[in-house]
Order: sequence, then C-alpha cells, then structure tokens
Amino acid sequence: MQEQYKILETAIKKAGKYAQEIRRSGISVTIKGKQDFVSEADLSIESELKKIIKTLFPGDGFLGEESGLTKGVNKDGIWVIDPIDGTTNYLQGMDYWCISVAYVVKEKIEIGFVYAPDRNELFFAERGNGSYLNGTPLIMREPEEGQAIIGIGRSNRRPLYEYLELLTDLDTKNIEHRRFGAGALMLAHVSSGLVHGYYESHLNSWDALAGLLLIEEAGGKTSAFLECDGLLNGNPVWAACPQLWHKLKE
Repeated sequence: MQEQYKILETAIKKAGKYAQEIRRSGISVTIKGKQDFVSEADLSIESELKKIIKTLFPGDGFLGEESGLTKGVNKDGIWVIDPIDGTTNYLQGMDYWCISVAYVVKEKIEIGFVYAPDRNELFFAERGNGSYLNGTPLIMREPEEGQAIIGIGRSNRRPLYEYLELLTDLDTKNIEHRRFGAGALMLAHVSSGLVHGYYESHLNSWDALAGLLLIEEAGGKTSAFLECDGLLNGNPVWAACPQLWHKLKE
C-alpha cells in the first residue's frame, strides 16, 4: 500500500472513532427526506476527510454525499465518500454502519475503503492487488446448492412494487435474503462471504463504489455501475459470486 493510502487509512479509522464519540455525547440530526437523516458526524467526517484528501492528492476532485461535487485540476481522478452509510443504524446505536471511500480514474474504481468502527472491520481493495479485511486477503467462494443468502437494499427512489416483486422472486427460488440498512457495508460483506450477493434497484455512487471494487478484487462479479453517468446519477447494483451472479442476473 502506498504511503498516502496508509495515511488515509489512519484518517478513516480516526474518523470512525470520532463518530463513536459524537454518538456517545449526543448528536444533532437533520431530516433530509423520508427515512433519510444527516447527523453532525456525517458533516464533520466528510469535511475532515475532504481536507486530508486535498492535502494528500491535491490535484484530484471530490464527490461527497453531503457536499456534492468539487472538480480538481486532475479531471480524471475523483475521490467519492460517504461519511456514514447506514446513518439510521448509527443513530439507533446499531453496529451496522460504515465509512466508505473510493477513488475513481477514468470511470474505473482504483481504490476502495470500507470501515465499520463498531465491528472493528477495515476493508481495503486496490485494483490489481486484491481485497483485504483487517489485512487478511479475501477470496470469494460460491455457496453450496440451496445455501445462497442475498443481501438486498430498498431504495425510495424506485417504486415499492419492484422491491416486493424481488422478494417474491427470491422466495420462489428458495433463496434467503437479508436487509441490514447499509449498502456499502453489505457489499463489503459480499467480498468476505458473510452474504453471497447484494442487489439494490438504485444506489448512489458513494454507497456503491468501494464495495464493488472489494468484490471484484476478491473474485466476484459486479454490474457495470459507472455506465450511463452512474458516478453522478447512481445505478442499479447486482454483485455476487460469479456463478450466482449469472444465475440470478435476469
């Protein structure tokens, strides 16, 4: 890992600890939309990570869930951040939330961090150099017949009937599903084998990119998320072990 990435990793861990401290001391919350909250921790973490990234990679651009797009001198490179994915879980004191950081160059994801502080899980992937969980290499394996578990997400940007049709289809195929409320972390958990795939009808880039690289570098298969301006507009996500991915693609 390059020295800059090690510094960024340390900053992400520090940000996670800060989020835990803020939660313990009490936090202010703003409602952005239906079941869509932004906390003091979201805003503070994104601001701090943005400063560090600007110092480490001064020419790159930045796309944050809370602050939007800032173009850099290097038009090809952009850092994409979700300061807290799973904010509702975080606010409720659940452990299923994370910080997600990805680096994109010319529509290719080159770097991905997903850090879940309450679970002490740091995922890291670099294109061509594999995926890791707390320093241990990750290699995805196909589930045994009839044992597949699919993580799913529910997007309010898509009609409810699509979600209900998905549940019906999975039930017809006798496939178990789980919904934990943090897409970035569920994608990371596909790479580590906690679940065997993840689907959501629409995911924003700051929730998707780091986890998608983790899966690819661990040997999994993903949908072409960055097509059709997915960076700014988001896209559907289907990512899984290769055989399962093809089996359920339709």
